[in-house]
Amino acid sequence: MKKSLLLLILLVVFACKEKKEEVIDLTPREVVNTEDEVKEEVELTQYPKEENKVLDVIIPMYYDKEVHASEIAKMNDKWLSFYDRNGLYKVVPAKFEISEKVNECNDTDMLGVFSPEALEPLFFLGPNPMIKQGVKDAMAVNKAPLWPSQNQEYLFNGKKYTLRAEGIETRSYNYTDDSGKEQKYKEFMKYKLYLSVGTDEQLILDIPEFNDKFITLLFVGDLDGDGNLDFVFDTSSDYEEKTVEVYLSRGAKHLIYLAGLVSVDFSC
Repeated sequence: MKKSLLLLILLVVFACKEKKEEVIDLTPREVVNTEDEVKEEVELTQYPKEENKVLDVIIPMYYDKEVHASEIAKMNDKWLSFYDRNGLYKVVPAKFEISEKVNECNDTDMLGVFSPEALEPLFFLGPNPMIKQGVKDAMAVNKAPLWPSQNQEYLFNGKKYTLRAEGIETRSYNYTDDSGKEQKYKEFMKYKLYLSVGTDEQLILDIPEFNDKFITLLFVGDLDGDGNLDFVFDTSSDYEEKTVEVYLSRGAKHLIYLAGLVSVDFSC
């Protein structure tokens, strides 16, 4: 009887010892796995939109004479043209002709500014010491729409530039472009576009709503010659409007600033 009782006690002690060793053995593995799943997140320092309109910009098209006559009157033989020749971006002396006509839609007088050459420039710009003549270092523009959740990245002089958008999608539809290819259009409200470099992020565009239009990236490169990226956008938000914005980095407080803007309303 005593032997049986002693044997039972030994079995219970041995079982407890095995259970205790099992708990101690599992605990380190659980802690290691938890630590492996922790990912460090980089916090961005955000900056507001910056403006310093130092460039006079004119795009080749017709303008309402009453509204834009003073802007066009500034143009002279010191002005420049900024061309995109199949991905080769170049600043050259401007060649332009100014013509007049009557807008048949509303009988208003109009002034047209166009190049006598077959290829029109992206824009004409007034003389400015920051903008030199010649070929500009440029990146291949990503043709994908700058929709929210579809970031675009550009690597230039050892820096990564990221364009990130936010907005509320209001509608979308498919359409066929001029080449016969099917495309998708998305429209947004409360649209914002940010540029980040390293741990700095800056607001670039803030557009409340669109009407059958969306922004287009026209140029990514070094327009002002400081070794950092500059950007040119078509920010037309309505199908009866044409707006081009030029963003430069030279002299920016943070990343880039709105240096030149032209906007033309050609609605009836």
